[in-house]
Amino acid sequence: MTPASPDRCRVLELGCASGANLLGLALRSPKSTFVGVDFVPAQIEAGRFAVSEMGLRNIDLQLRSIVDIGDADGTFDYIICHGVYSWVPPDVQDAILRVCDRNLAPQGVAYVSYNTYPGWHRRAMLREMMMFHDDPSLDPDERVARARAFAAELAGVHASSASTHAAALREEVALVERQTNRHLFHEQLEPWNEPVYFSEFMRRAAAHRLGFLAEANLVVEPSAMVQLPDMLVAAGDRIRSEQYMDFVQGRMFRRTLLCHDGVHSSAEPVVDAIRQLRVRSRVEPVDPSAEDAARGPGVAAFRIPEGRTVTTNNPVIILTLMALVAVAPVVVAYEDLKRRVGDALAASNPPAPDSVASAIADDEALLGALLMCAKGGFVEFRVLPANAVASAGVRPKASALARWQALYSDEVTTLGNSPYRLVGAERFLIPHLDGTKDRAQLARVTGHGFTSGDLKLDGYTPTQESLLGIVESLLANLARAELLVA
Repeated sequence: MTPASPDRCRVLELGCASGANLLGLALRSPKSTFVGVDFVPAQIEAGRFAVSEMGLRNIDLQLRSIVDIGDADGTFDYIICHGVYSWVPPDVQDAILRVCDRNLAPQGVAYVSYNTYPGWHRRAMLREMMMFHDDPSLDPDERVARARAFAAELAGVHASSASTHAAALREEVALVERQTNRHLFHEQLEPWNEPVYFSEFMRRAAAHRLGFLAEANLVVEPSAMVQLPDMLVAAGDRIRSEQYMDFVQGRMFRRTLLCHDGVHSSAEPVVDAIRQLRVRSRVEPVDPSAEDAARGPGVAAFRIPEGRTVTTNNPVIILTLMALVAVAPVVVAYEDLKRRVGDALAASNPPAPDSVASAIADDEALLGALLMCAKGGFVEFRVLPANAVASAGVRPKASALARWQALYSDEVTTLGNSPYRLVGAERFLIPHLDGTKDRAQLARVTGHGFTSGDLKLDGYTPTQESLLGIVESLLANLARAELLVA
C-alpha cells in the first residue's frame, strides 16, 4: 500500500471524547489536519478548551453523531475508532463501517477496535453480575466503588476453591482490580457492550466494501505461538484462519486495520519494509536467571515495561537491543541502527564469529532479528522521527502538551502518543520544564514546593544538597517516559 505520510495527512477520529488522542497527533504533525467527532457536549467542550489553550490550528472537534457524517465531510487518509464499536447500538456500528467505506481515501487505512468472542464469553460473566448488582441512581464514582467492593466480595467467597468457576471468577476480578475507574465504568457498567466474533465483524465490513489489512498490534501473544492442527488451517482464507486462531487463544479484544477491498496487501509483514522505518525499544537489560545463565556463554535477558522478559544468546538480537537501549527513548532510523550494531560488533570482545558479521553486513540477520523482536513486543517501528530526547539538556524542556495537561490531571500524553501517569513530584515539576530554567533554578522551585506544602513526599523534607539529586532523578524518569524535548 501507499498510504499518506503521517506528517501530511487528513485524519478523522470517531468518538474522539475530549480529543486527548488527537491533541498529541496535531502537535506532532502541524501540516496534517485532524477532525474529531463526539456527541457528548461536555467532552467536546473540554477538548475545544484544550485546543484553544494549546493554540492549535490544525484540529477541529465537532459535536455531532457518527451517523451524521456523509460525503460532504470529504475523505480522510486515516480513520480512527477506538473503544466505540462494541459499546454502541447496531445502527451506529453500521454507520462506523459506512464512514470507513465512503470517507476513506483510496489508499487510506481505518482502525477499529472492539471486544471479541470467544474470550468475552468468559469476561461477560462478571460484567453481567456487576450489572445485576449496579445501582444506576448513584453517581459514576459511587457506582464504580460499589462494583469494586462487589467484585472483591465475589472473589473472597471462593478464595480457596479449586473449581473451574471459582478460578475463572478470580481471574476476572483480578483484571478488574487493575482497571482504572474510567475503564471499569466504560467496560463493565455502561448499558451497551456487544462483543463480536472476528469473522462476523469482517462479514459486516465486507458488506461495506472493506477488507482486512492486519491487526494494528504486531505483537504476537504467547498463546498465539502455536501450530494449528491441519483441520484448522484454512489455506488461502485469512479471515477463517484468524478466526480459528481466536478460538485457540481465547482472544478478547482486537485492533483491526481495514482498507478498501480492492487494495492489494501482503498477508504477512514484508521484512524489507523495515529498511524504510525507524526503530525504538523500551526494554531494560536484566540479569538472566541462574538456569539460563548456566546454559552457556553470551546469554542476556531484557524486560519490557509490561513485565515480559526475553532471554537469548543470539548475538545479533543482543547487540541490536543494547544499541537501542543506549539511545532510548530516541527513535533510530534503520541505517543508523545498522551502523550502531556494526560498530558494537567490531568492538565486541571476544570477537563475534564471521558468520554474524557477514549476516549483519547483508542485512538478513538484522532485519530478521528486528521483526522477531517486534512480534515479541521488544522493539517498535515508526515512520517519523521522534522529538523525544534521551536525557535532559542544560535547560530541560517538557512537551507543551504534557506541561498543559499536568495543570489539570496526573495523566499526560507522551511524545509517542501514549498515556503516562505522573507520580510523586513529577506532576509538580513538569509545568516548570519550559526550557527557561537550569537545574539550579529547578532545584530552588522544588525546594519552594516543599516549603509551601505544595509538594509532599510522605513527610520527607529534603536538604538543599539533596534537591539537585531529586531533580536529576525526576528528569531521568521523564526522559525515559518520552516527555522531554530538545
